[in-house]
Formats: sequence, C-alpha cells, structure tokens
Amino acid sequence: MTDTPAPAPAGPTRSAAATQRSGVMAAAGPRLAALLLGAACVAWSAAPLRPGGWPATALVVAIIAVTAGGLRLALGDVPEPDDSYLEPGYVRAWLTFLALLRTVGWEEIAVAAVLWLEVQHPARPWHTAALGAALTAYLLITHIAESGAAPGRTLRRHAKLLAVGACLLALGAGFAMIPAATPGAGAALLRVLAAAAVIAAAALVIPA
Repeated sequence: MTDTPAPAPAGPTRSAAATQRSGVMAAAGPRLAALLLGAACVAWSAAPLRPGGWPATALVVAIIAVTAGGLRLALGDVPEPDDSYLEPGYVRAWLTFLALLRTVGWEEIAVAAVLWLEVQHPARPWHTAALGAALTAYLLITHIAESGAAPGRTLRRHAKLLAVGACLLALGAGFAMIPAATPGAGAALLRVLAAAAVIAAAALVIPA
C-alpha cells in the first residue's frame, strides 16, 4: 500500500499573505498621508478665501497639483512598456497621462500655490509658521512614499535638520510678532523666546 503524502501546512501560506498585506499597507500609508497633508495645507492657507482674482486661481492650481501628486504616488507601481508605438490609442493616451504625472514637479507647484495663497492674507505669523511645518512634513512624507524608505530611519537621519527648521520657524514667527506686541513683559518674552531659538539652532548645527 502506498503512503499518501501529507497535506502541506497552511501556516507559511497564511504568513506570506500577512506579510504581503503588511507590505501593501506600509506602501499605501505614506502615500495616503502625503495626499492628506497636501489637502490640509491647501485648506489651511486658503481659509478664509479672498473672493475672486489671483487667490481663486492659486486655489485651483494648488488643488490640481496636490491631486496630481497623489495620483502619481498611487500609480507609482504601474509599469510602462518600452515601446508603445503598436499599442491601441487608448493605451497610448493612458501612457501619456502617466508620463505627465511622473514628469511634472507637482509638489513644487503645490507648495508655490499654497504660499501664494498664504501671502494673500494679512500678517498672521504663527499661522504661517504652522503652515511652514506642514509643508515640510508634506515634502518629507512625499519623499518617503517615493523612495520606499523606512519613515523612522529617515526621520532620525534628518532629526537635527528638522529641529533647526522648527527653531527657525519659531524665531521668524516670534520676530514677526514683536512689532505688534505692546511694550512690556509680552514683547520682552518674545525677544527671549527668539534668542532661545537662535541658541538652540546654533547648538544643533555645531558638530559634537
């Protein structure tokens, strides 16, 4: 009597499927985060939207750029054939669309449009500083999504630079608030905070 082979254990299959799902989620997370951060930056800089003219144009450009950048990240794994000459027309149109998404610097256009939206408002230093931090996070998470690098390792590698940027943002916002502050303890406190930001930034960039 011949022995029937034992069925293969299902454990490795389930483990491989779980690993694949975790890999998909790890790739999709930064891409979704980049899109959400871009949308948040547009909303933060646009509100309250000034009627008509250049602000409305800048808002449309920012929305298109953030959306196109999100599509580029979402379709980053779609392959392109080496030769599309013999492909049907709709395939060539699709490949042209992909090439447009992957060629244009959508994030740079989005940042320029968002900054243009922000300068349309009266001076609001801390609001603008928060926008600067959000735009930095938007560009950084876009880099992480494009490169596939580990977020924790990338953030640790740029920790000093990010801390210096945060200090400079606080410094700029503090100095912008000084002319509006009445003489007294409030203005003195802003000057102390600005000096502390300068010292912290210098300490971070000096080699250990």
